[in-house]
Amino acid sequence: MIRKFRQLTLLTIVVAIAGLLSACAPPTAKLTVSRNEVNSGEPVTVRWETKNAKEVTLNGEKVDKIGGKSVIPQDTTKYEIVAKRGKKEARESTTVTVNSKRAAAPTVRLTADQSAIERGQNTKLRWETTNSKIVTISGLGEVSGSGEREVSPRVSTTYTATALGDGGNATASVRVTVTDPPPPPIAERPRTVAEPPKPTNRAITDLFASIMKPVYFDLDKADIKESEQSKLRTLAEWLNRDTNRTIVFKVEGNCDPRGTAEYNLGLGDRRARAVKDFLVSLGVDPSRIETVSFGSEKATGKEEGEAGIVGSWANDRRADFIYLRGGEKP
Repeated sequence: MIRKFRQLTLLTIVVAIAGLLSACAPPTAKLTVSRNEVNSGEPVTVRWETKNAKEVTLNGEKVDKIGGKSVIPQDTTKYEIVAKRGKKEARESTTVTVNSKRAAAPTVRLTADQSAIERGQNTKLRWETTNSKIVTISGLGEVSGSGEREVSPRVSTTYTATALGDGGNATASVRVTVTDPPPPPIAERPRTVAEPPKPTNRAITDLFASIMKPVYFDLDKADIKESEQSKLRTLAEWLNRDTNRTIVFKVEGNCDPRGTAEYNLGLGDRRARAVKDFLVSLGVDPSRIETVSFGSEKATGKEEGEAGIVGSWANDRRADFIYLRGGEKP
């Protein structure tokens, strides 16, 4: 019993001495920042750790003994942590440099080779930008930073280019005026010449099928490939002929069998709409075009191959054209 009492007394003395030594130990402070140099508006994380301190301040503001905070310095700033215990104190500081230089503002220039055309004619839009990340043109969608595109609007149209960059945005516009062509002279036909027969709907359907060839897409893509754009320009020129302006048709979007049914239906819809938008940008009346998505419902492919070859996935990734009505000579 006496032995246990002596051990307890010795332990109490040791704890008391340790507490006394701790109370006499000077405070310590450590300060770090996530980055020492940032651009204006960027955040910085400040972290600190102290020991043996009764009061801790960061740039004069009371904080916990251990902690961190995220700040956005407006100018080059010095951060200092101060740990105090009685008359004793510890300090540590670091400086964050702020670069206030702003990104250069984007510029954009948009022109048309011909600002006045007759209905059915084409003109070429040309544009160039600087300091831009995203460039869009109304009616054409997102385009490269500089380039050119042939358009055939049916009515007078104002095209607006918008350039977005780190330094803000900029716009430029050009108007293409469309007028009706003069009527052709009426020539009296010889009475001996018989009127040509009107084409039947069957003949129009066959002609439509021979002209409107499928448009193929890359895997998981809905944008028109360069190799398919020339095909659509030929189709638009044929559709804009006087004898074909009453043709109404449907664009069917299709996908290969990979992916969920919901994903493929959405992808097929985007492909059909991309074809429609491209044809509209070339002057085809949007009221003549219907769109539908079949997803992978019509897919027959089993493996990757070449577009146009039945049984390949590449052949399944396409937009088809279906004749609906119209096409009789005016």
